[in-house]
Amino acid sequence: MRILAALLMTSIFYMIFKILKRLTKETNISVIITALIGLLFREIFCIDYNYMCLFLCLSILYLELASEKKNKSLWIGILGGLAICTKQSIGAIIAIAVLLRPLLEINKKENIKVLMKEVGKRVLGIAIPSIILLSYLIITNSFNDFLDYAIKGIATFDNKVEYKTLLKSNILEITILSRLIPVTIIVTILASIITKIISIKKVEVQEETKEKFTNIQILTLYSLPVLIVIYPIADRIHFLIGITIALISISYCLFLLGKIGYDKIRYSKKKFHYKTITLIIWVGLLATISLQGVINIREYINNYRYGKINKEIEHFENIEIPEYLQDRIIEIDKYIKEKEKQGITVYILDAESAVYTIPLNKYTKDYDMFLKGNIGKDGEQGQIEKIKKEKNENIIYLVRKDNETLNWQSPIKVITYIKENLRHVGEIEFYDAYTE
Repeated sequence: MRILAALLMTSIFYMIFKILKRLTKETNISVIITALIGLLFREIFCIDYNYMCLFLCLSILYLELASEKKNKSLWIGILGGLAICTKQSIGAIIAIAVLLRPLLEINKKENIKVLMKEVGKRVLGIAIPSIILLSYLIITNSFNDFLDYAIKGIATFDNKVEYKTLLKSNILEITILSRLIPVTIIVTILASIITKIISIKKVEVQEETKEKFTNIQILTLYSLPVLIVIYPIADRIHFLIGITIALISISYCLFLLGKIGYDKIRYSKKKFHYKTITLIIWVGLLATISLQGVINIREYINNYRYGKINKEIEHFENIEIPEYLQDRIIEIDKYIKEKEKQGITVYILDAESAVYTIPLNKYTKDYDMFLKGNIGKDGEQGQIEKIKKEKNENIIYLVRKDNETLNWQSPIKVITYIKENLRHVGEIEFYDAYTE
């Protein structure tokens, strides 16, 4: 999973670089902007379906900006279909953007037929992975669960982090960007509308200017679907994923504005200024990244040397785990094994459940990710009904003690039901044990 996370994040920033290179036609500037965006993400690299949707949307954007047209629409459609398979809510909006893109090029009756043919290819592309996924769900008899958890279950997701929390963030760049991005989106939308009106009115513009207009339209179109990631949880990671394409738009617009003044400078001075400025930025970026890399490697080596890297707990080998957490995993897993020998099944109703069940090679479905929105269309009441039906002394439910802090997405109603209606039979670490 860590290797896959590294590959996914590397692919995302490679696509950002390729897009910027295609827009600016400047390698140095593209690498510098990519590195600056990368620094924003430095503490939140991981493997995640939102990141996968971002990668797919960036790949679509890159193909849309390509000058060559051959077989492009089919591949764009396939990527849109993969976005739907990855995360249905955002994927569906990305797919709509994919279908809208050719329609934005309709300027006269003569090209409607050609462009509708392009839409047809994109529909076919979207259908291919979608049909494969649907077939898989039907063959494996998991279609009903798919509807239950991935579609209908969304209605039970009532967790929310409001956008205003970003405005009050203690991270300076987040505070600045949370104010800048809404303005940027409005400006690029207005710019896209104006450039579209210009093209419809057939106002004479240079071919290079026309290309810039088209680029702004494409960037605006594909920045909107990814922005949906920010709602309803507007925290740091969702925010940065959601604004990535908007950041590319900002960078491109600033590049175009800078180029207007830059082109007026004499070539000899221009070349000197360009090399000097990019060299200074490069040295600063390389020094920052290298220093952080050395610190991280040194810290890992020291932790490994002093035995802070886990070697005991299965599936967590070579991962740095705090000593208190190692001890807790060992104790709780020992408790679960002892109960299993007595014929008792133990369920942990907590966001941390999987931390303890993974080393035991156990899978407990809803209880492995016991958070709102992840427990099916019936939500918390459905879980309560399930517990009522189980009514079995051979089942123990572990829930956090009253003085312990719960995850903010925890299904409080279910935990309260257990504490009020089941019998307390002991404790282990920071969990109380309940049974019928």
